[in-house]
Amino acid sequence: MLGLGAFRKKQWGTESIPDLTGRVAIVTGGNTGLGYITVRELARKGAHVYMFSRTESRALAAIEKIKTELGPEIKPKIDYVNFNLQKLSSAKQAAEQFLKLEQRLDILVNNAGIMATPYELGPDGIELQACNGTGHFALTTPLLPLMKETAAKPDSHVRIVNLTSIGYRGAGSPDFSSLEGLNQKSWSSWGRYGLSKLANILLTNELQKRIEESGCNNIYCLSVHPGPVATELSRGPLQSWPILSAIEPIAMLFTKTPLQGALTQLYAATSPEVEEKGLKSALLFPTAQLQAKNSLAEDKDGKLGAQYWKLCEKLVAEKA
Repeated sequence: MLGLGAFRKKQWGTESIPDLTGRVAIVTGGNTGLGYITVRELARKGAHVYMFSRTESRALAAIEKIKTELGPEIKPKIDYVNFNLQKLSSAKQAAEQFLKLEQRLDILVNNAGIMATPYELGPDGIELQACNGTGHFALTTPLLPLMKETAAKPDSHVRIVNLTSIGYRGAGSPDFSSLEGLNQKSWSSWGRYGLSKLANILLTNELQKRIEESGCNNIYCLSVHPGPVATELSRGPLQSWPILSAIEPIAMLFTKTPLQGALTQLYAATSPEVEEKGLKSALLFPTAQLQAKNSLAEDKDGKLGAQYWKLCEKLVAEKA
C-alpha cells in the first residue's frame, strides 16, 4: 500500500537545472549567500557566469572556492565585474564593461541587497536600502538591448530575476514621486526594507510590460522571495537592534540553508516550466511556488510602477 508521500510532488532541486552550455549569466552579490550558490550552480551546468560584486578580493576568493567545490572534473567559467549597488555610476559602468565583453546575455539575477539597516544615505544621496531597487534599475536597463538580441536567437531562454521578500507587504503607502519621498525618515528599518522589496516587484512588472511593448515576447521577468535564510543579510537587523544578537542562534534554527534558499531563484532563472506555465511578471515563494501579489504589488493600473520607473530614470540621468 502506498503512503501519502508517494503522491507528493518532488521538490524542485539543482539536479533539475538543464544544461546551460553556451549561456551567459550575471549574478549580482554573487560572492556570498544566495548569490554564491546561484553562481556555483549555474557554472556547474555550463553557463559562463559573471559575478558582479563590490569587493574584488572577496569575489576572487569566492570564485576560487567555487572551483574547489566543483572539483577538477568541471572547468567553470566565472569572471568578476566590479559592481557597487549603492552607486548608480558603478551600476552603469558595470553594464558597460559587460557589454564590451559579451555578445549575449541569457540570465540576469539581481540578487544583491541589504536588509533592515539603520537609516543612512548612500553616495548618491539615496537611502541605502532603496538602492536595492535603484541600483538594479541602473544595471538592468542598459543590458536590455543585448537581452532582446539574445532572445531573438534560436533556442533562447532569457530570464530576468529580481530578489524580493515577503517583507514587501509592509511597505505601507509608498511615495515614488521624488527622491524625498523615497528617502522618508518616517519609515522604520523594516518599513524601508519592505519599500525596497516592493520596488523590486514593481521593477519586474515594468520590465515585463516595457519589453513586451517593444515587440519582444520571449523574455521572462520574475520576482522571487527566497524565504528566511541564514546569510550575511542578518547583519542589517543586528546593526539596527544589537539586542537581537542574543536570540540570533535560536533564530538560525528556523532558517533555510543558502542552498535551500537559492532554489527558487535558480528555478526562475533556468527551469523550462517558467515558459511552459507562462510565468511572466510572476512572484514566486519557496520553493518555486506561484504566489498572488497584494494590490500594491499587482499595480493593476500600472501607475505606481510607472512612477517608480520615472524616478529611477531621473536619478540615473542626474547621478550616473
